[in-house]
Amino acid sequence: MSGVDIEKSNPQLSSKHIVILGSGFAGIEVLKNLQKEFNNDSSVEITLVSKDNFILFTPMLPEVASGMIETRHIVTQVRSFCKHANFYEANVESIDLGNRQIDITHAIGRQSQPSDWREHTLKYDYLVIALGSENNFFKMSDIEKYSFTMKDINDAIILRNHIINILEQAILEEDNKELRKSLLTFLVVGGGFNGVETVGAINDFVRESIKDYYKNIYMTEVRIILVNTSDKLLEQIDEKLGKFALEKLKTSGVEFIMNTHVNGSTANSAKLDNGTVIPCHTLIWTAGVTPSKLIANLPCEHDKGHRIISNNYLEVSGYEDVVYALGDCASITDPHTGKSYPPTAQHAIRQGKVAAKNIISSVKNGRENKTSKKTKFDYKTKGMMAEIGKRTGVAILFGRIKLHGFLAWWMWRTYYLANLPTSKKKIKVMGDWTSDLFFKPDVAMIKRSEIQSGLDKVDEHSSSSIKSTES
Repeated sequence: MSGVDIEKSNPQLSSKHIVILGSGFAGIEVLKNLQKEFNNDSSVEITLVSKDNFILFTPMLPEVASGMIETRHIVTQVRSFCKHANFYEANVESIDLGNRQIDITHAIGRQSQPSDWREHTLKYDYLVIALGSENNFFKMSDIEKYSFTMKDINDAIILRNHIINILEQAILEEDNKELRKSLLTFLVVGGGFNGVETVGAINDFVRESIKDYYKNIYMTEVRIILVNTSDKLLEQIDEKLGKFALEKLKTSGVEFIMNTHVNGSTANSAKLDNGTVIPCHTLIWTAGVTPSKLIANLPCEHDKGHRIISNNYLEVSGYEDVVYALGDCASITDPHTGKSYPPTAQHAIRQGKVAAKNIISSVKNGRENKTSKKTKFDYKTKGMMAEIGKRTGVAILFGRIKLHGFLAWWMWRTYYLANLPTSKKKIKVMGDWTSDLFFKPDVAMIKRSEIQSGLDKVDEHSSSSIKSTES
């Protein structure tokens, strides 16, 4: 591996360099606000680094897995936001907080079989860490190996193809009842937002596909199961709304196994902590996230979940006025509840605005040798919503207004449509939703090779896939 110091290779070195790590909601919001302020200021350089060259609209991932929304309609290229900023698609290998520098790497040649890896070093004056989170398998390597996940765009593409492939296999195994039963068992682990929305989308997709295309599969043969460690769903929202979601999903055919852990798996089974083994070929893991090892090993204060603890100004303790942490990888205390803010898009966007304000204030006042006037992050959650199936949802607004059914689902769609990054994407998603009202589900499967590098699944050939470089 060879490398170069990017800063030293740039003859037009800026007086202040702001580096943003991550292209999620938080990182992009910081970028947009900084660019707006320093539009014509050549003395301020802004660089965004991300392993992906797109921002993913994660709330709509389950609808991609079900085929309701086309893959590219929930991703927007990062470069469309970089009007006056540098963008590097690369992996962040190390962060040296003491020396204010970052090492990044990228592959040369084919992503699946790179001919070389290149390393570069970035120097910074201000650093924004918004690197998100990754799946937490709680050290269960068998579950990590055999389960599907719903964290990124490749996950949704792979899961959709797998479900269609399973239905095709089940058609051929009409005489093998036991095998067919295991093929038609779909098990989702986790009763939070991701798990509930995923099981609702998959339940609709599987049952509608069977009704329209797989005539010799009977609904009584299908089992779609959600396993949860507690006796409540959607505990982040409200107990009554969680009960409504549970009952509604039961009515639509979903089974529930509550107060139970999945503690093991094979290629064709899931093992529960009560000793039960459920034969299945589809195990979907949505039971937790955790910061990356890079974040967990940084020499700064962390919470029990290894997230970086940020103060009310979103600064990292010991590196105030220089390093900011926000989004899923940061733990920020809500002054109204005493608990950490939840890792949702609405909070990440507001954190991005506040971090940008504080950096702008520091840069401006630093030029005039004045103490920067900092802005605290103090945000009251506007509401929490979940889609639990077609035309059904649950929502709590302003902490007191509770909605469920069609109205909550309509509000979910309206809110997230409004927050899609560009008008182009809004129009395309609206088109997908409209098409879904009139046409049957699409069960065309785009076959492709999946290359395993360790436990990472890389989509190599599909023209519909969005590529990302994993370190």
